[in-house]
Amino acid sequence: MASYRRIESDPSNLADWMALLPESLTSAPLRHLAIPGSHASFSCTVTHFNDIAPDSSFLVRTLGHLSCCLGKERIYQWNRTQDLSVKQQLTSGIRYFDVQVSARTRNGDFRVVCGLFGDELSACMKEIKVFLDHHDKEVIIFDINQFYEMNDVLHMKLLSIITHCFDDKLCPYNKDSDVSLESLWNRGQQVIVIYHHDIIQEYENFWPGSSVVYHPDSCAETPEDLIFQLEKNFDNDQERVHFECGRAVVSLSNRKCLMRLSSSRKQEISRTVAPVISSWLKDACRTRTKLNIIVVDFIHLLNFVQHVVNLNTAEGADVYDVHANGKTTL
Repeated sequence: MASYRRIESDPSNLADWMALLPESLTSAPLRHLAIPGSHASFSCTVTHFNDIAPDSSFLVRTLGHLSCCLGKERIYQWNRTQDLSVKQQLTSGIRYFDVQVSARTRNGDFRVVCGLFGDELSACMKEIKVFLDHHDKEVIIFDINQFYEMNDVLHMKLLSIITHCFDDKLCPYNKDSDVSLESLWNRGQQVIVIYHHDIIQEYENFWPGSSVVYHPDSCAETPEDLIFQLEKNFDNDQERVHFECGRAVVSLSNRKCLMRLSSSRKQEISRTVAPVISSWLKDACRTRTKLNIIVVDFIHLLNFVQHVVNLNTAEGADVYDVHANGKTTL
């Protein structure tokens, strides 16, 4: 079996980092792995030429309409959280996708949103499927956690589109069992879709929103407050339901954005947040802190993916018991 050293020495192997993990980790529950993710993953498809989306606040929508092109340019600069394309995120090692979606018409036209409308969700999913077809041991967690302008009929249509796209790659939900990379490989499954709506009780291939717990549970407005909350939550060492997601994201208020119109979210993140998160991840690697999913803005601003992947095989890291907490690994 390929050794982890290959991942460390050759960053290009991050496209296949799951396949290169040691057997002690591929047989462990996914909730025991450190998994890199991107915040508002598909905001990379948003442009300032697109219409204002319903996830924007009333104040932002009003200012955007009043100042037209200039207003949408500001919304774009302060809401976009990723520069890398979907394909680039995948090849860089991102395995958790944070998704917000809105229906543009009564018949569907499901678009990703992040202040402004982005591409069709189906286009983003097709890029993921193409990647998975060529990397058959990589596994994606697809977390659709915000919906806008949707009713039950539209939810059913969206679930049908997702099912048609990923088909037998979808991993069914089983609340009494964990899944490991090996168990998924054996069944040819590569996609876990977490869908935050009660309608999925009728769909066995979709995981409920209760499958993931988010940290911190309140918005952090400074990097220091963010790290304090993340450490507090992860140090609780509570039994994980399935996944634990640390959102290493600082909340930027509308007031702060208005006061710094000439700046952008990317500039603020690169200047104040990215260095603090990078240092925290390095410390977590040294202290063997057990983290699960970690998501950030602008994944390329720091060696984020490599830091998170390194957490899995840090020197002296514990080998997890796959039957921990009385759960079996399918």
